[in-house]
Amino acid sequence: MDTSSAYEKIKGNVGTDGKLPHEFTLEPKHAPNQIGFMPGAMDGIGVFHAGAGNNEKTVKKLVALLKKYFKTSSVRYISKIETLLEDNRSISLIDPILQSIREDHKGIDPNKLADLSLRLAKTSKNVELIKIAIGLLGLLDLGNADEVCDVITTLGLYDDFTLFVVVAASNWKNGNRIVFQIAKTVTGWGKIHAVERLEPETDEIREWILRDGCANGVMDAYLGLTCAIKGDLISSLRRDSIDAELFGSIAIIIDALLDEGPVAGISKYEHAHEALILYLLHAKQHVVSVEHLWRILNLRGWAENAEVDYKDEILAGCAEIINQSGWPEKVITTVKRRGDSFAFFCACNAADRMDIDISLPLFEAVRAEPLKYYVHMPKLMRKPDMALQIIDLCEAVLPLDDMAEGMGDYLFADKLNQEHQCLDFVLPELAGYPLRGVRLIKTGLNSRVVRGRNMACRALSGWVKLEGKPLYDISPELYTEIAQIHKAEVNEQTKETIQKLLDGEAGDV
Repeated sequence: MDTSSAYEKIKGNVGTDGKLPHEFTLEPKHAPNQIGFMPGAMDGIGVFHAGAGNNEKTVKKLVALLKKYFKTSSVRYISKIETLLEDNRSISLIDPILQSIREDHKGIDPNKLADLSLRLAKTSKNVELIKIAIGLLGLLDLGNADEVCDVITTLGLYDDFTLFVVVAASNWKNGNRIVFQIAKTVTGWGKIHAVERLEPETDEIREWILRDGCANGVMDAYLGLTCAIKGDLISSLRRDSIDAELFGSIAIIIDALLDEGPVAGISKYEHAHEALILYLLHAKQHVVSVEHLWRILNLRGWAENAEVDYKDEILAGCAEIINQSGWPEKVITTVKRRGDSFAFFCACNAADRMDIDISLPLFEAVRAEPLKYYVHMPKLMRKPDMALQIIDLCEAVLPLDDMAEGMGDYLFADKLNQEHQCLDFVLPELAGYPLRGVRLIKTGLNSRVVRGRNMACRALSGWVKLEGKPLYDISPELYTEIAQIHKAEVNEQTKETIQKLLDGEAGDV
């Protein structure tokens, strides 16, 4: 049994680059019928989209227990706090807890508060308790306390703690230095929170924000406006020339500004018009890769739907770049090369938007590495000759017997995840090919993953519609199969779909 604290686990997993491995998590493995979250996601979504909220009754209990703990050092109060935190996340409690202690700290020894909070942060395994301990450390200016700085900087490397660490450090005189250090070592929700709270007080920080601050592992849009303002984007764009690396960073920020799905972006940027025009001027020199082309296509898409009086200027500038003669060859070459996954994605997406036929190199990629490129199978299956080959390929490479484990209510596969995802992409496309891929459909019908059964039913519904006759007349074998599955089906919606197929109808999935 692992008795290591969260701090010890984090410290033990930090790589030579000062970062945690991408797959590192303190979260317990979620069940296949539960939705899991990446570290920091639940708190991040709450902060940006739902508001933290609070529970006044729980806050009062927690504050009373914390005060008793600071006076007595008794761990029995910590056990009671952990019990309260079983049904409450610290993000909804921390601000009112800290405010209550600020307003009434009579009888609390600051040194004891610091020592005991540090002890909790360093020795506890309870993630929510550690968040509160970090917040408490922010009540005092501990920026010159080496051990405190070391502990919370280490904890801040983990995305689920970063928000609490950077808020705490922001209250210290030299806290911005710590926030900057953390911002450079996190990539997920932690980076979003760190950059949001990082002050560009030096040229070094401002330049880092401009060049490296925006790209993150969640969605660049969360930091587009922040980096445009804090990195002084417009000043760089006003230069006569910029280096290629800086242009690439600016392109990421511009692209992030255009995506206002999660947060405000270009509509709130005071230099929007000038910035986009200047960006296109620099783009004439620097747009040479399909990644850059993809971002120009995004800008064109934004301008086509934008309600701004300068949209025609933007569209004309985009067209000048997009209509250059060499792009089809570059796009096709990038697909053939495969290599970099983002470049491959950009090439495929650009091909769709520019009507460039990449079906042959794309088919070769799928045939060479089906479990890497399965997301492209639906597009290729619109071509009958390729579809039949992909069906045969999937039947040959997928471990169908191991995937057909029987009834379950799984949302996600607990093993062979890529294989199940590949099957999910192929099954709906079988709707256009009656009696082809029967083994794939049987595997989907007998998958523990609900989506697999739904996708198999979608294929069968397509056969019924296409042939204009009930499933029994098309395939008595598959009719018998779904009749048996219907008896055991645990998902009511799927059960209804199967019943329609048994009744000779084409159910909607």
